[in-house]
Amino acid sequence: MPSAYVPGKPNRYFPTHPFAGIPVYRNIKPVSECTLHHIVGPAATVERAIAVPILTPEHLWRTFQVEAEELIRVDGSMEAKSQERNRRISAAYARLWLADNRFQWAGLAAFASKQVGCGLLHATATEARNRSVREAVGLSFVAGMPGAEAAVGLQAGAEAGAAYMHAKLGFGNAHLFLDIYPLHRFFMERGWKEFKDYLPHRQTRKYPVYWKVDDEILPFGKPLHEIREGFRYIDENCLVESVKWLAKHEQVNVLQPILYDDPVMRRLLALNQYALVTGIPTGEAEAIELTLSAQCKAKPGFTLPFSSNRYAKLWVVEQRMQFVLRAAEQFDRLLNSSARPHVEASIRAIADGRGVE
Repeated sequence: MPSAYVPGKPNRYFPTHPFAGIPVYRNIKPVSECTLHHIVGPAATVERAIAVPILTPEHLWRTFQVEAEELIRVDGSMEAKSQERNRRISAAYARLWLADNRFQWAGLAAFASKQVGCGLLHATATEARNRSVREAVGLSFVAGMPGAEAAVGLQAGAEAGAAYMHAKLGFGNAHLFLDIYPLHRFFMERGWKEFKDYLPHRQTRKYPVYWKVDDEILPFGKPLHEIREGFRYIDENCLVESVKWLAKHEQVNVLQPILYDDPVMRRLLALNQYALVTGIPTGEAEAIELTLSAQCKAKPGFTLPFSSNRYAKLWVVEQRMQFVLRAAEQFDRLLNSSARPHVEASIRAIADGRGVE
């Protein structure tokens, strides 16, 4: 049975929010529990006043931003261990959908983030393999022979490329999550009216956030049109439309400037696509695809490849959006077919931290 989140009621995936049921601009604590202060009044008179904390939109946004940051802070760090961070991000997306099936974008994002985890795994293996070969050649008797230097250089290039890809994938994965997870949580807890009324309050300097993207590239918390439309359609239960708008926000507003506009990233993606389609060189290319299963590889009917064109460009918005929307259509078809139990089982596995293998 499809699920829908009800604020303030017990839910297996989310605890009751501390401000559930408290209207915005009302006191957070009863006056009887607030602190009495002595203050200096007019004419230097000593008077008494009560400090009453008030629930503001900024205060609400901060709670959800902290929740997102705590979810992906690994051993106290927001920087290292990107594979563990990715596992947590994928699980958090999965839990959003399991708690409320209207969040169809989040269900699809659980699979997409899991696929990023597969890419991170491949990049790590590629980096390690090329480092091992490079070091072995450098220490062997062939190190001084003709062509050895070029061979070592090739391995070093592949190693550096894999390391760069690993870093950029992890960066994009984390910052997309920090952007969009709190949006879902605010909508879950406060509903559409407060969401649309208070969305502009998210972009504020009143509370600190972890955001390592330059403001000129992508300022934090900008109340963009695609966000409003995506959640408006969720409120109207037009789930396919909601996915289209949130996918556009994800791909165009967030990932394009922080990931796909990077010239080095574009070069690496181009080399990967050419090698994948032609088979030249072998051993390093990773298929650009989305599997709608908990595993990196899935059975037929649950895998969508990006393109079989050797010159396809994942960084071009139009080409990438075609791929994303095909995935969204396939996900919607599976949810409305006899395959739904399989899809749900996969999302539950991702929610439990399993799948990237």
